Amino acid sequence: MSGYAFIRQRKKPLLTVAMALVCVIFINSYDSQKTASLATSSELSNNKIATQQVDAQVSMPATKLETSLLADESAEQGSEVNDSRELIIKNTPNWRFDGVFLDHFTELKQRAQQGDVEANYLIAQNLKYCFNAPLDEQVLEVKLAEIYEFSDAGEIQSRVLDKYEYCQGLDLATRRSFYSYLAEAAENGSAYAQQTFAGLTPEFYMKSQFPEKLSRAEFIKKRDSFKERKTVFLEQAAKQGSEQALMSLASMYYSEQVGEHSAAKAYAINRLIMEITQNNDMYNRYAWFEQRQYPTLTDEELSIANNLFEQWLLQIKQNGTLYSKN
Repeated sequence: MSGYAFIRQRKKPLLTVAMALVCVIFINSYDSQKTASLATSSELSNNKIATQQVDAQVSMPATKLETSLLADESAEQGSEVNDSRELIIKNTPNWRFDGVFLDHFTELKQRAQQGDVEANYLIAQNLKYCFNAPLDEQVLEVKLAEIYEFSDAGEIQSRVLDKYEYCQGLDLATRRSFYSYLAEAAENGSAYAQQTFAGLTPEFYMKSQFPEKLSRAEFIKKRDSFKERKTVFLEQAAKQGSEQALMSLASMYYSEQVGEHSAAKAYAINRLIMEITQNNDMYNRYAWFEQRQYPTLTDEELSIANNLFEQWLLQIKQNGTLYSKN
């Protein structure tokens, strides 16, 4: 009989107890290991989930919000730093005053002399508005008589009377000075003044500023000088996010009125309008222009257009403003 068998027979009661103890120890050890294993597994699982969540956040594509380029002006007041991805919406201020403009003119001129850009702009808009208003009662009567036979004579006559009363006391020389005030404001960075040049035609400029007869050469020189200055102001306003300035430039470039690479510039500006406008009708209009222009451009013109688009869009975002067309 082997020693092993002997021990089993002789020590059976003791062996049974020992075996029981071993089993208890083994079970307890197994439970501890299992618990530790489950804890470790749970920790690894949690770490894995956390890692997946971080990875998902990193790899998740950015979603462009409809208002990503826009912020209400009131929400930005008091903030010194503007997010370059947002544009503060600017609405053209109400430049017309209550009563008669002459009552406000003296104070505005004093402000303008002290370097107040807004005062220059307000004076310019009012004097430009008054430029064609009747100067006296005799001129007013003639104007009203001319309107009498129109189908909507009553409404038109009411507007003429309102304009006449608002502009009383301003002589023609004062009214002509609107341009110097407007140019002063534009030179000093007023986007409102700059974009106002979009509505000034060379014909109106020449009529308002040079009533005397000019030689043909002098006339052309002054007219072309105005067109160049107008283009500069409109480009400055466009880079501040002026829709009116962009629209005017697109039209000017498309009709090849100014500069070189006009077709490429018109195409780039159409894309800029599409990029920043919040007006659906305007977007659709300029999308149609863009689609019609694209096939007509050469590779070189497309390259010029793309570069101009990227440069101006960057400047618009850096300036952080959108002057929407009313």
